[in-house]
Amino acid sequence: MLRSLAILNQDSKVIADEANILPVYSIAKTFIASAIRAAQIDTGRHVADWISSEWLPDPDNITVRHLLQHTAGLSDYAALPEYHQAIESGDTPWSDAEYARRTLHQPRTHKPGEQFAYSNPGYWLLKKILELECNQPWPEILERLILKPLALNDTHVQTGLFADRLPQYPAEWVWHGVILSSALDIARFIHSDLVRGLELDAARVNVDQPPWVDPHYGYGVMIEPGVMYGHNGGGPGYTASAFHFTQTGQTGCVLLASDEQEGAMKMLLELMDRDSQQTNAPT
Repeated sequence: MLRSLAILNQDSKVIADEANILPVYSIAKTFIASAIRAAQIDTGRHVADWISSEWLPDPDNITVRHLLQHTAGLSDYAALPEYHQAIESGDTPWSDAEYARRTLHQPRTHKPGEQFAYSNPGYWLLKKILELECNQPWPEILERLILKPLALNDTHVQTGLFADRLPQYPAEWVWHGVILSSALDIARFIHSDLVRGLELDAARVNVDQPPWVDPHYGYGVMIEPGVMYGHNGGGPGYTASAFHFTQTGQTGCVLLASDEQEGAMKMLLELMDRDSQQTNAPT
């Protein structure tokens, strides 16, 4: 199985590394959230400061914070049968206007700030806010604010077809975009000060399932308080997981060419547990 693995210790030293460049899917949300922070955008500002009601009805009622925490009450497209049917039929990816019609224009799942509901369209809005605020396209913002400062040379935004094994799935079927990277680049990013702190203002996630006990979501990071923060990614053909482990100070990342959507996180937790046992073994 094609994979990419990396572990960093608390001092950022590489303990293990197996390099390949693969899609990270929803770990892109952590990059977007980190860029919002690096661009010094006030999370209390309303979306209406950038986005008109043509794209999002009642943008005065939703803040940047709501989008970051998935508490804006926006609909998602991942569960829409017509989304998956279009991909299976080899259709051209939806335009921004079509995505908006099928998601942002739909009734809210709840009032803003009331509860957590995962929304890919919310992170497309954050990306648009970044582009309007910085007057740059997203790839240039990412390069300037994150990739260049951290020397993440294996990371880039991908457009069009990005994998031979996915001939009917161009990157545009992921509305907030696809990022390709190595596990080492992702681990260095999650380990960095650009991500540290994104977990501090967190909303409770109303779904409990192993390994989560008290799951929260901050600004583009999944959180088990006092244990770990980071993000998973999953989509056709690939799964990804990258987390900083609070108690050990280590950070790990696993990227897999696999359709088992929890496969990367399962492997990451096993890898980190095995490394911890080896580190603590008597000599």
